[in-house]
Amino acid sequence: MDHLRLIVTFARAAEAGSFSKAARTLGVTPQAVSAQIRQLEQQVGVRLFYRTTRSINLTEEGRAFHERCRVGMETIQGGLDVLRDRTEQMVGTVRLALPYAISYELVAPLMGRFLDRYPQIRVDMLTLNQLPDVVEHGVDVGIIGGELPSSSLVARKAGAFNHVLCASPAYLDEWGVPDHVDALRGHRCVLLRHPRTGRLWPWTFQSGGDIVTLNPEGALSVQDAESQHRAVLHGAGIGQIASYYAAPHIRAGRLRPVSIGYVSRQVDVHLYLPQRDHIPLRCRALADYLLAGLKRNPDLVPATF
Repeated sequence: MDHLRLIVTFARAAEAGSFSKAARTLGVTPQAVSAQIRQLEQQVGVRLFYRTTRSINLTEEGRAFHERCRVGMETIQGGLDVLRDRTEQMVGTVRLALPYAISYELVAPLMGRFLDRYPQIRVDMLTLNQLPDVVEHGVDVGIIGGELPSSSLVARKAGAFNHVLCASPAYLDEWGVPDHVDALRGHRCVLLRHPRTGRLWPWTFQSGGDIVTLNPEGALSVQDAESQHRAVLHGAGIGQIASYYAAPHIRAGRLRPVSIGYVSRQVDVHLYLPQRDHIPLRCRALADYLLAGLKRNPDLVPATF
């Protein structure tokens, strides 16, 4: 690394034809430039400049060395230009990490318009229900529902959702509609395990002025929200379903809410970046686009039916 610093100083002095001009370019004193040139000459065992009180000139060895340095410096500058272009232009790949259900229901429908707008950007979607190690997986942009476990992430709230207790009309027509919490014990319940803890999500109900927590016996327990959603939609039983999934199906009559005092806490949805600085323009473009798209989604809010 020290060799590289000395070589850069030498190249600047050779190009400028003056230690003073090179010093101004490098932001150091002429004495520092002179000292670094002497240090380089001592290391290579060759004089690189003829010096007088008024001027400097390259020796034959200095000219040969400068020609090699010039080619190397141009190569390095070309590499820097490529990096700068990829950072400042809408080109390259963005690695997007998000839970499967959010990907399927909320984000995948937005991607066509984004790719139309930015045809030179490629998006690599990594679907994981657990928050990934952003370094290990090379995450550029991420979305997560619930609390952010890492304070090092740069996050912005994109919206929120709650859960809706519901079932298919076919199931309720066959099994009846429960009219109180205890009546759930005679129904098939479709339960979801928390993606990070593996525990079954409890169900909570308003009873008078109290909140009652119920851990129903599940006829079906699943590991991912999408499987739960599909099972309830196709008549497996009653489940607490994310409002952004349930809302359009309830409007279309494919699901019916079960109104027996069920209440749900709000779950925030965050869009996050691994760091605040030096974000390539392609990553910022995707983050801004998704943030705006999620905020416009009418079903990504706590819903009541």
